[in-house]
Order: sequence, then structure tokens, then C-alpha cells
Amino acid sequence: MSDLGFALRRTLRSDVLTICLVIFCADIMSGVVSPTFSLYARQLGASLTLIGILSSTVGLTRLLVSMPLGLLSDRVGRKTVVTLGMVSFAAALVLFAIAPNAYFLLIGRIIDGIAMVCTFLIGAAYVSDITSPEERGLAFGLYSTAMGLGFTVGPLFGAAVAVRYGIAGSYWAGAAVGLTGALIAAWRLKNIHPDDVTVVNQARSPWADLRQMMHNRNLMAGSLANLLMSMVFSGAVVNFFPVYAAQLGIPQTTISSMFSARALTSASARLPTGAIASKISSRAVMLTALLIAVVAMFLLPQTEQRVVLSLLLILEGVAFGSFLTSGQIFVAQYSAVDTRGAAVGAYSAAGSLGSIFSPIVLGVVADLGGVQTVFWLTGLLVLLGIVVITYLYSGKNPVQPVLRRIERLAKRSEL
Repeated sequence: MSDLGFALRRTLRSDVLTICLVIFCADIMSGVVSPTFSLYARQLGASLTLIGILSSTVGLTRLLVSMPLGLLSDRVGRKTVVTLGMVSFAAALVLFAIAPNAYFLLIGRIIDGIAMVCTFLIGAAYVSDITSPEERGLAFGLYSTAMGLGFTVGPLFGAAVAVRYGIAGSYWAGAAVGLTGALIAAWRLKNIHPDDVTVVNQARSPWADLRQMMHNRNLMAGSLANLLMSMVFSGAVVNFFPVYAAQLGIPQTTISSMFSARALTSASARLPTGAIASKISSRAVMLTALLIAVVAMFLLPQTEQRVVLSLLLILEGVAFGSFLTSGQIFVAQYSAVDTRGAAVGAYSAAGSLGSIFSPIVLGVVADLGGVQTVFWLTGLLVLLGIVVITYLYSGKNPVQPVLRRIERLAKRSEL
């Protein structure tokens, strides 16, 4: 315990605390939006399928910008990209607040996707840059705990404002938090300049970085795991748990409180996960978290009791928090300093695939078979994905023959 306390004190430096504060502000904004967005879209006339499309827009945007923004952060530094992300978050919330109809929300969702990559993912790369391998476990534990606390405060803050000024009013308040976070990032984050290794990386083609990421079997398996967890949270929980709870007669303020309880317990699991993942395999923690999420998905549609629903949402939150921390440590372990932005981008892109397809598919499933079917299908798909991950970790990489073929074609075109 004394060793943990010493390591924690060593990790609590101003640069680590600053990025944690910035990410805390970012997740307050996410916490304001997540429990209310699907209901807000419904008020503006959106169908369940359109709600899924709006959520998938975020995932598609993240997929398209993850690698470019990761590579950009390798070249211009993380500070600039993180600051841009906070401003983008604020702009997205303003667009939500002034939306005249559900289709107008699409613009804000695109900007929202850019903001998520710039803040959460590039922020994680920043933590890797400023910490040593010995500090990294606790640093990521603090970082993801700040995220969880922000997501705890966000729903309560948003609900308190919404009671008086409506959901649109809560988005205006969230935008103010985002601008505050942007000022903190611009003022206090370190502007880490590229070193000699990164200068060499600047002259290398981005496709070389992409090929290097795709050949990394561990990173591929971890990225697939991120896709599966994204299906659970960005697909089922954010979009359809509020709808399911509202169908059971649970009021909006209670739904927001349920999300806050989920976020609080999720945050409480993150610092211990950081310490544990530093001692044992971060991969094992990731897979355990996915299995816990499967259990939560299978049990959710079997109850209509709000207390049980809250407990299952909390269980999913613990799984998400543990996965988030262990996944960040995992990417740091299996990436080099000169390509860390690209590695984070690849990991984020995989999660974005889950955000793209699962909301659309689950939205159609919800319209055809009811919201409860969404949770059954999500649990089944994640369970199948765990089998595939186990196969990848066994040492076989099924995409390597495809990659070799692509490389041969590229060499021929150069000739």
C-alpha cells in the first residue's frame, strides 16, 4: 500500500492533473448529452431508426478522422489537437441547442465525432507522452477516473438546468463548460515539440504507419475489443436504454440519475484498474470487462424494475470503466513513441466502426422487434467477438495475407 501511495504521489504532477481537468470538462459535456439526446431527437420528430443514424454519424466521423488526427498530433503536438477538440465540443452543443428539426442535429453529430477523437483519444496519447512506463498505469487510472467523474457530474448538471430551461438550455450550459476546458488546455497543457524520432516519422508516408499498425497482431485484437465495447455503450446503452426506461414510465430526471450512478461507479473502478493492469495483463482485464458487459446486456431485457435496471446499468458502467483504463494502457504498451498517435487513431477507428453500424442495425431492430431485442442482440454479438479475439491472440493473423497482397500491388504501381 505504501508503494502504491508513493507511486500515486509521484504521478500527481501538474501536467497530469491538467489533462485530467480538461478531460473532466469534456466528459461533463458528454454526460449532459448522452442521457438526453435520444429523447431530445424524439421531441424534434426523429424515429428510432433516425436516432440510430444520428449516433452512427458520430462513429463514421470518428472512423474517418481518427487516423488523420492521430498522425496530425504526431506532427504538430497533442496540445493543439486537444484544444481544438474542446472548442469543437462546445460548437456541437450549441448546434444541438438551436436545431430546428431532427435532421439539423446531423451537423452537430459530425462535429461531436471530431471532438471525441481530439479530446479523449489524443488526450490519452498526451498522457503516454508525459509519463514513464512505471507511472503509466496510475496515470491512466487518474485520466479515466476524471472521465468517469465528468460523466457523473454531466447528467446531474444537465438535468438541473433542463428542469428550468429545457434540454436545449442544458446544451448551452454544457457549451460554456467546453469553452472553459479549451481555455485551460490552451493555457496549461505542455506544447511538446516533436523529437528527432518524430521528425524522421514526418518524412514517412502515412500509409507506412497504417501498415505497421495492421501488422501488429496485439493492436488488432485490442482494436476489435474496442469495437465490441463501443457496440455496447455507443450502440445499446446511450441510444436505447433511455428509450427502454422511458417506455417503462421512468421519468427523465430518474434516467439521468441512473446514468450518473453508472458513471460514478464506473469512475471508481478506473484507478484500481490502472494499478491492477500495471501488475497483470491489461489484455486479461479487457476481456474480463467484455464478459461482464455481455452479462449486463443479457439481463437488461429480463427486468422492468427500475432498481434492477439501475444495478445492471451500473454493472455495465464498471465493465466500461475497467475496459477504458486497461485499453488505454494496452495501446501504450504496444505502440512506439513516434507512431503513438497513429496507434491511438487505429484503436479509435475500430471503436468508431462499432459506433457506425451498431446504432443503425439496433435502431432497425428496435423498430421491428422492440427495444428489448436490442440488448439480446448486442450481448450475442459481443460474445461472438470475444471468440474471435481469442483466436487473434492465439498467434494467427487472418489479414496478413491480404496485407501482403496489398503491399505487392502498391510496389507494382510504384514501378
